[in-house]
This record gives sequence, C-alpha cells and structure tokens, in this order.
Amino acid sequence: METVVLSSKGQLVIPASVRGALRLKAGNRLGVTIEGGSIVLKPDSGPAWKPLNPTGASLSAVELSHPVDLKHEARRR
Repeated sequence: METVVLSSKGQLVIPASVRGALRLKAGNRLGVTIEGGSIVLKPDSGPAWKPLNPTGASLSAVELSHPVDLKHEARRR
C-alpha cells in the first residue's frame, strides 16, 4: 500500500505507480465515496460527451440533415 499526505488545502498526490496502473492523466475525473470508514477513489468511466450544439440553438430539419464538419473538433479517444 502506498502512503500519501493530505495538504493544508485538502489535496492528495496520487503516486505515479497508481496513476500508471490505472492510466490516469491530468484532468481525469475520479468518483469519491466512503466505504466502511475508508475513502475510495474510482475513475469516472462515463464518456466525455460533448454536445455538437452546446448553445442549444434552434435548428431546422434542413440544417439538421447537413453533415457535421468535424475538422475543428478535438479528437476524441
């Protein structure tokens, strides 16, 4: 078991060996729960879904039938 230190701001550094084993990278989200008096961190497995229409603009049926231009979209993994 690895040991970590809680900072004065309530922050922890997850050891590199743990991050590597779980393939965690900066920006990944972790779920936090308490189970039997222990803190449990679990990687959020939900998809990083990004709507193609984030502003919620009204689109006509003709506009909706056009192909989506993904040239400028960030590549999703």
